[in-house]
Amino acid sequence: MKDELFIIDDHRMVRFGLKNWLEIHTKWKVTQNFATSQECVSYLESLDENSDLFPEIIIIDVQLMEETGFKLLKEISQKYPAIKCVMYSMYDTAGYVLQAIEYGAKGYISKVATEEELSKCLEIVQSGNTYLEKRLVESQNKLTSILSVLTKQERHIFEFLLQGKRNEEIASSLFITIRTVENYTSRLYDKLNVLDREELLRKYK
Repeated sequence: MKDELFIIDDHRMVRFGLKNWLEIHTKWKVTQNFATSQECVSYLESLDENSDLFPEIIIIDVQLMEETGFKLLKEISQKYPAIKCVMYSMYDTAGYVLQAIEYGAKGYISKVATEEELSKCLEIVQSGNTYLEKRLVESQNKLTSILSVLTKQERHIFEFLLQGKRNEEIASSLFITIRTVENYTSRLYDKLNVLDREELLRKYK
């Protein structure tokens, strides 16, 4: 196995701190690191399709400067399915985890997790399995049956609500009107048997 990965994070100290720890304490070699998604995409696009410079895994921060890592995650998952993506984030609420999984992440781990758990996550993802940080598993299991009764658009709205997004932000992200967001939100309340957003967050976040 190559045991090579990239890190995408807009904080330089995080990138190099993580790189140093992984290369000193594990088998992993961090061959590239980038501050923005565009830097990463441009580099990948510059490679020949048979190049051995492609990584096995890319660690992506959920929140990059003036953008989210989800767009990059989705693009890599679609264009480069052989590359496995692990989301690494300060956000640990269910909505972010749900969106990461939907967009193709093979692992999700928060920045408060131990370095040892991150190393374990990389090993499991490398072997072809998926990994969620231990303390996030219970909340995700609780949502499994709920997601099965939601339409695709309801699920998107649900994810954004759990992320604490305002209606205006949700409308902008999904290219729909605020009124449409309000209608979907009302349907979600009925399906999930909650009265309002506060109860929804208290029950599922």
